Amino acid sequence: MGPKIPVRWNWRLTMVLVCNCHGYSCLNLPLTSQVREASTKATTMSTGDVDETRPLVTDGAGYGATDPGPSVPPPKPEPTPLPMGQILLLSLTRVSEPISFSVLLPFVNQMVLSTGEVTVEEVGYAAGWLETCFSLTQIVFLMLWSRAADAWGRKPVLLCALAGAMISCTLFGFAKHMWQMYAIRVLGGVFGANAAVIRTLFAENCDRTNMATAFAYFSFAASVGGLVGPTIGGALANPVERFPRLFGQSKLFSEHPFVLPCMVVSAYVGGTILLCLLYLREPHHRENSKGGSSKPSTMSIRESLKPPMPRMLVIYAVTVTASFCQGALVPLHLFTPINLGGLNETPSQIALVSAISALFSAIWMLLLMPKLDRRLGTKRLFIYCSAATPVMMVLPVIANAFARTGHFGMSYFALFLFICIGSGAGMTFTSVQVLLNSTAPAGGISTVNGVAQMIAGATKSVGPGIISSIYAFGVSNQILAGYLAWVVMTVIGVILLAASFRVPADYDEKVDAAK
Repeated sequence: MGPKIPVRWNWRLTMVLVCNCHGYSCLNLPLTSQVREASTKATTMSTGDVDETRPLVTDGAGYGATDPGPSVPPPKPEPTPLPMGQILLLSLTRVSEPISFSVLLPFVNQMVLSTGEVTVEEVGYAAGWLETCFSLTQIVFLMLWSRAADAWGRKPVLLCALAGAMISCTLFGFAKHMWQMYAIRVLGGVFGANAAVIRTLFAENCDRTNMATAFAYFSFAASVGGLVGPTIGGALANPVERFPRLFGQSKLFSEHPFVLPCMVVSAYVGGTILLCLLYLREPHHRENSKGGSSKPSTMSIRESLKPPMPRMLVIYAVTVTASFCQGALVPLHLFTPINLGGLNETPSQIALVSAISALFSAIWMLLLMPKLDRRLGTKRLFIYCSAATPVMMVLPVIANAFARTGHFGMSYFALFLFICIGSGAGMTFTSVQVLLNSTAPAGGISTVNGVAQMIAGATKSVGPGIISSIYAFGVSNQILAGYLAWVVMTVIGVILLAASFRVPADYDEKVDAAK
């Protein structure tokens, strides 16, 4: 036997090992790598001295430092109060673009025919080219205006664009020849940058905690403009015949029967110009804090569109395609006879459906979306709304199938579900704008919004026409019982759902990942 080796007892190590071996949590010290290291040292105490003053647990201060317990995610910050004065002013201004675009729709065909330069058979082509001229010109000049907004400031560019919209809308009502109409619509497209600038101002007047609420107002204002514009155009066109007591003796309205709705819309746009001139503020964080200059910094287009921005813009393109095509398809479906695949609704019934849809959209966007965005996060909300899109596209088919068999109660119930779910799925358009602005670099947000508006303009100019042609082809040839266009829309909805999973992590997820 060798010499007897003295062993020095370490009572701290004993307590740690005993408690952990029996699963006790009174010391809240799990058998971590530090304790295992201490246990290994205990078996080799015979070969050297042990410093009992050295703590076994070196990280943290006191008991439980190595096991803080289950991590509790930090609470989300409270939403920053929106500058409601600026948001409401921008919302009123946002109405100006869709209202000046859509006021022409009810009477443009009659106006084209009244020139005597186009036959009845050619009216549709001529009217279509008028809108195409506006959209294509807008696409060409949008990026230039966006860069100008970066260089000169948002407010002067917005005022200039609004003034151009007001002048072009007024002049269109006085046009008597086709070349005049084309020239005026091109002029309107040149100054059609106000939507992109307003979108940028919305983003710069909020932060990540309240952006969903701000863009709910943005989307709602656009919807209001799209509804009010055709209403004004249809109600006030040809006032001499419609309101003979008021305008029967008016030489102006007798010679120019379509100028009154254009003048009313121009007056509205002029009012927004005055309000913006007096009360619109340039965002403070765009000022140069070092030099005190208010001239904003610019970022190159390549820097503004660096990854993941291209991916986000593709997702935005899919979203606006689904939105614009669905908006063009619904009135056609409601008007088409039941035996061909529609619901055979009257114009007044179609207007009622549009009004109910607008009401539900207002409820979803203004009341529910900010709460859902805060609870779920923008990306998850976008995914959920995208998942509802293909489901929504099937409901018009179900409504027609019930109507064909005489079950009109079930048909109207399916239509009601379409309105409810469709209004909720419409939040994809607002959510994708929030995600787009969250992804954009700080110095390139105007450029990004300019590109986004170019995509929206291109989609608006070709998408509704293509899907309407597909619908007409499917109905006239009874392809898939007249449901061909809805099958195409369902496929687009599935593509949108797949694309929603490719959205870059939004702000909430980045914060959680960092922590």
